[in-house]
Amino acid sequence: MKNLKYLVIVLAVIVAAWLLPAFCQLLLPYAYRPPFVIYSCLDSTFIRFESQENKQMRYVDFRGREFSKAEADSLLPLFSYRQLLAEGRLPDSLYGIALTPKLIQQNAFHFKTSPKQLNKPAVGLYTMFESASGNVDLTLPPDVFRLTKDGIEFVDCETNTVNRAKSLSFSRELTKHGFIFPVRLIWGNGSTRKDYDNGFLLTDANDQLFQLKMVKGMPYVRKCENAEIVKWKNVFTLEPANRKLIGLAVSEDNRLFAVRSDATLAEIGIQDTSFVHCTSSFGTLSYNPQEMQITIVGDLLHWTVTLYTATDSRYYAVDADDFHLVAAEVVPDPQEPLSQRLMRWLLPLRLHFTSWQTQMVKPSLNDDF
Repeated sequence: MKNLKYLVIVLAVIVAAWLLPAFCQLLLPYAYRPPFVIYSCLDSTFIRFESQENKQMRYVDFRGREFSKAEADSLLPLFSYRQLLAEGRLPDSLYGIALTPKLIQQNAFHFKTSPKQLNKPAVGLYTMFESASGNVDLTLPPDVFRLTKDGIEFVDCETNTVNRAKSLSFSRELTKHGFIFPVRLIWGNGSTRKDYDNGFLLTDANDQLFQLKMVKGMPYVRKCENAEIVKWKNVFTLEPANRKLIGLAVSEDNRLFAVRSDATLAEIGIQDTSFVHCTSSFGTLSYNPQEMQITIVGDLLHWTVTLYTATDSRYYAVDADDFHLVAAEVVPDPQEPLSQRLMRWLLPLRLHFTSWQTQMVKPSLNDDF
């Protein structure tokens, strides 16, 4: 009987730790959404797009200057080129580069990922598109591949049989280029909504980085050389319209690299501690994919890299060619409302089954980020 009483008490505490915080969040919802920020190549400053309560947009920089929409568009010709083109205000050239809508569009790209997107259940089946089909639209192949301890294995989707010849061909081509199975990391874009296919970035048992794609039905493998890196934490395949990139890679020590189309790597300068124009203290200059959301908005001249941490938002502008740091800012998150701070004090034990870090349903304590 005594054991049953203790069990009831424990269960009551667990249920209260789960339901009370959830009920408080329903009564007092709070979610801070940082404003969209992009670097102006004309004014050499970041411009924030702040949504107001009246649903109007406010355009300000970190110096406190406020702009009208027309002024903000003029300061962001590569971002607002459609609006400027419609108004007949698009400049003919920028820093000696003749501007055309096609050139601007080809050099614009967007990348975004978060811990929740990375930490999700994996099916373990991957789609290998034909990268040289000659067709405008990509079509799904009749097979998928899976990873084994000593190779990759293609399986026909209709018959559920293994294509041994194709599997052996791709596995041998990887091995011929120095790849050591099993695969440790792999990333590809399985969507058909893209102009072309860059295949997969993958690392082997020795953390060597490779690109794998299919060209006219045959495997195409390239090794990405970088002697400085001992181990990779994450890789991301990209398909930008200008075809200058294969993807991005993050080292174990949280350094961010661009993988160029020639399979060379260039570090993206968000760790440049010698940059003297940074107006705020950043602490550790690094990108941890398991703890931070990242967005990259690229254009012809610069990339705006934004990192969202648990305590602040960090903005970097890097050169689009060699990725050196051009400007940087940090904005601490605003203090939570009194109601949220009071809830944390009154409910020191808060049980959650969902998290900002993963899509898996599992219990966690005080995971309120």
